[in-house]
Amino acid sequence: MKALKPKEPKVPRGPDRRIGKVSLEIVKKEFKPGIFVLELSGPLQIGVECKQLELAFDQLLRDGQTRVVLDLTRLTKLDSASLGNLVNCFSRLKTAGGTVCLAGTTSMIDGVLKLAHADRFLKSYPTSQEAAQKLSESSTSLGV
Repeated sequence: MKALKPKEPKVPRGPDRRIGKVSLEIVKKEFKPGIFVLELSGPLQIGVECKQLELAFDQLLRDGQTRVVLDLTRLTKLDSASLGNLVNCFSRLKTAGGTVCLAGTTSMIDGVLKLAHADRFLKSYPTSQEAAQKLSESSTSLGV
């Protein structure tokens, strides 16, 4: 009689195979009235993380908040789908009369933006404070 081996547990394949998968965390802060900073921590990639960012922008637009800084200081990954997502968020805010700018980008993210020519319209600043200040100055000069 043959001894039966216990079945080994199936190991998931693809991006979910990591144990303790880290997902995107988004923290919303108000810099000053009308200017909001979204701090992104973790990976921004196709799937759940892109949907999280989309939902955060949906809420901003519902609340009439159209001047936004995306703080990418703690972003660990940016894929092509998430770049498209950032461009879409920019477009939606612009259509609503607002804008979005980036802060804390790494050289890798700067390279991706430049390669896709997104650096032409997604302005980037070293810190979220500088980006928010720039938005504040531009809204003052526009009489907003």
